[in-house]
Amino acid sequence: MSSRFLPPQPDLEHLKNDAKGLLKTHKKGDSSVCSVFRRLKRFAGATDSEILSAEIALTEAQFVLAMDYGFASWDKLRQAVLDCKPLGGSEAPPQPGALRLPDPPAPKPGVNRFPSAYYLALSYCGIACDYNTMAGDSGMAFILQADSLHTAWGAKRKELDIGFWPVDQWGSLLRLDFLGRVYGRTFQAMLGHEGEYAQDGAQHFRKYFQAAVVQSLQQGRPAMALEHDMYVVTGFDGGNPPLLGQVSCSDVAQIKRLGRYPWSVIVLGETIAAIERTQADAEAVDFAIRLHKDQFGPNLPGKFSGKGAFELWTRLLRDDELCGPHFYHANVVGHMKRARASVPPYLRQMALRHGEAAAGKLRAAAGIYEEVVAVLAPADTSKEAFTTPAGREALAKIVDAVAGFEAKAVGELELAVKAMHV
Repeated sequence: MSSRFLPPQPDLEHLKNDAKGLLKTHKKGDSSVCSVFRRLKRFAGATDSEILSAEIALTEAQFVLAMDYGFASWDKLRQAVLDCKPLGGSEAPPQPGALRLPDPPAPKPGVNRFPSAYYLALSYCGIACDYNTMAGDSGMAFILQADSLHTAWGAKRKELDIGFWPVDQWGSLLRLDFLGRVYGRTFQAMLGHEGEYAQDGAQHFRKYFQAAVVQSLQQGRPAMALEHDMYVVTGFDGGNPPLLGQVSCSDVAQIKRLGRYPWSVIVLGETIAAIERTQADAEAVDFAIRLHKDQFGPNLPGKFSGKGAFELWTRLLRDDELCGPHFYHANVVGHMKRARASVPPYLRQMALRHGEAAAGKLRAAAGIYEEVVAVLAPADTSKEAFTTPAGREALAKIVDAVAGFEAKAVGELELAVKAMHV
């Protein structure tokens, strides 16, 4: 399986330099490149030391780089790059006759991109909802995503990636079926096919997504597209790329052309019967509890959603080789602040629909999550802080404190769910 995607406008000289970079890293004795060079048959069973002591030609580095992008040879990668047509760019205006929805929705700044996209699309279709409730119902207000099988860019050892959260879409798609039952409209997620996307993003879009996106727009419903950011798509034309939309978490209401072909798309489908809101509350709280316990449902090796993610995060912070650059941690802290800020209003609004036995526990949990937000507020994720073990340890202690508060809040939520079912 390939581990990289070609950018929308790949540059052959950059790829050549990447291959040379692999050789330079190899000559420095850096074992991080050994897994890449094991794609060569002669190194299939070799140890790191055997690979690092061997002579490797530039043509071999180009070959393994091509394989890392999903191509059978350097020549095939080179031809794919040469065949790429120039993209119109995000500044290109809509073409004449473009299919566009009227009065596109404006984003709410400072929010999580996925629940914001769901909220904007449903609201445009006339379905009553609000952002904080969507963040809670989708689980995104409660989740902390981590992946023990991916590498944080800049880290010296391949073990943990927590910094890409929450752009990594797996956690954002866990509750689409539930959201459909709550809001009475099905959500259909169409995921990309990695190898085909890597070789030709335009053909991949036409094959897997175009018909569904066009049909959604023709029926007056926005689509949602992920391409390094989450967009609410409200237009389509013959451009390259052809989608027009709004970044779902932007602080500027501006419809523009997506800069890349999306690797996944979500569309709203048919109308279905919605479940009772009190039933939805119980299911949502139960899922928040399961997220904390890393029991989110599907078998996704290496992925964590709660206390396991906290443990991985603090271990990363306390290991100089694992921690990676400061901006990964700044990303997690920033997104976690925004996510947890939705929890208190979500739970307090929920408490109004239930008897005092459940409502009291929901309010208690809301108060604890407010403490979580307060504890996160002074976290220092600056580059300067990360130059010293003491600076990283200060953040690790904050993460430990947050984990403790969340465990306490989950205890209150467990009692709330029991009271809801009485």
